[in-house]
Amino acid sequence: MRRNPRKPAPRRRAREAVQRRVVFPYLKDNRGRYAPLVYLQAWTGNRWLYLQAYVDSGASWTIFHADVASLLGINLARSARRSMMLGNGTVIPIFLHQVRVRFAGKEFTVPAGFSDDLQVGFNVLGRAGFFDRFVLSFNDRARLLTATPIGRTR
Repeated sequence: MRRNPRKPAPRRRAREAVQRRVVFPYLKDNRGRYAPLVYLQAWTGNRWLYLQAYVDSGASWTIFHADVASLLGINLARSARRSMMLGNGTVIPIFLHQVRVRFAGKEFTVPAGFSDDLQVGFNVLGRAGFFDRFVLSFNDRARLLTATPIGRTR
């Protein structure tokens, strides 16, 4: 098939890593209010476990309830113990562990804490491991959280 010499050849796009943003609609919390609650997956060693977490830009770490550690096959006695101050000034013990997660179409490892003393009704997704991989944009009026990957996620 001959190409028309007056018509330029179609440009071939170089294969680019297209950064796709993922939009999460806010979900209702345990009090019936809309909040930036998202689903993520955590690796148990033989399957992926779905977890729900509140995205908290004021939290340094991701914190799961201690019972999640047993579901993931994590022995908290082998994890590093730290103290963490909550927004209300309460200090709670947490046990840090590296957790393999899937979030917004990406798979990576994050530092996560586990605690029996987490008194909120949900897990907390904090900055470490997430906010350095994604631009997270909160739109409370539209009740949407947008996650846009930053570069390559490992």
